[in-house]
Amino acid sequence: VNYRKALKTLAGTHGWRFEFLDEGRLKRLGAGAFLAVSRSNPHRGAGIVRLTYRPKVRPRGRFALVGKGICFDTGGINLKPHKSMYSMHEDMQGSAVAVGTLLTLTQLKAPYEIDCWLALTENQIGPSAYRPQEIVTAVNGKTIQVVHSDAEGRMVLADTLALAAKQDPAVIIDYATLTGACIMA
Repeated sequence: VNYRKALKTLAGTHGWRFEFLDEGRLKRLGAGAFLAVSRSNPHRGAGIVRLTYRPKVRPRGRFALVGKGICFDTGGINLKPHKSMYSMHEDMQGSAVAVGTLLTLTQLKAPYEIDCWLALTENQIGPSAYRPQEIVTAVNGKTIQVVHSDAEGRMVLADTLALAAKQDPAVIIDYATLTGACIMA
């Protein structure tokens, strides 16, 4: 919630349009992958932020920046080992890089329309946490069989990327901290 408030303030400062797709709206859109991850949060502050920059000159194209904003990641049902928990507040760095990129392009007065999509939630553990072998449906109609609940980044990004793609940008750049998957690979 605090991160979202900071983004709204930043949007006002830099003339960006701010839109927040809360869980109710995401449910109506059919964003089952994102909602599977967010449903175990003890608060209902999760959602997708869309920051929109429009240049003063005729645009030369449209870009989408998409960022993973998991503000704390326990690993869910597949709980992380205790040493891995120390830095899990940093699992929102993909979204921070996307916002930093948007800020830089704004300050450079880039001649492009830019939409910055940020998937903001936590991956908590609890009785309503999503589980391995669960089947969820993403906003684009694709079904996902959950294998591991610590793949929350891929889950929230599935819906966020699909929403960004519906706007038909020329380029989508995805920022995420999928370090666990990189280490295993």
